[in-house]
Amino acid sequence: MIDRRMMTLTPTIPAHPRYSVVLPGPDRKRQPGEYSYRLIYRCDEPAVIGCLAAWEVSGGRDLYQTALEQQRGGWRVWHCTCADAVYRAEPQGRVCKHVLGLLAFGPPITESA
Repeated sequence: MIDRRMMTLTPTIPAHPRYSVVLPGPDRKRQPGEYSYRLIYRCDEPAVIGCLAAWEVSGGRDLYQTALEQQRGGWRVWHCTCADAVYRAEPQGRVCKHVLGLLAFGPPITESA
């Protein structure tokens, strides 16, 4: 017999939560596909210079990594390892679809984190 008074329910938060979003796919027809984000690194101090957080992105042709970097002066810059970010988006001051998909969940790092 189980004594229910001794049981406590505590919600468990996965160590590496996953987020999913539908984005235009990698093929020429840009058919919508599901992309999954898994947090792989998060800095405990949001005011530190350097990498604040990094995510692994799956669902396209390859696995990609997306990261948020804190620079001097309080500037924050997004980076992604996909070809669109490396060759087109970052040099023009834009972000790729992987970063836009991640931002759909809200701001990843806040000052109170």
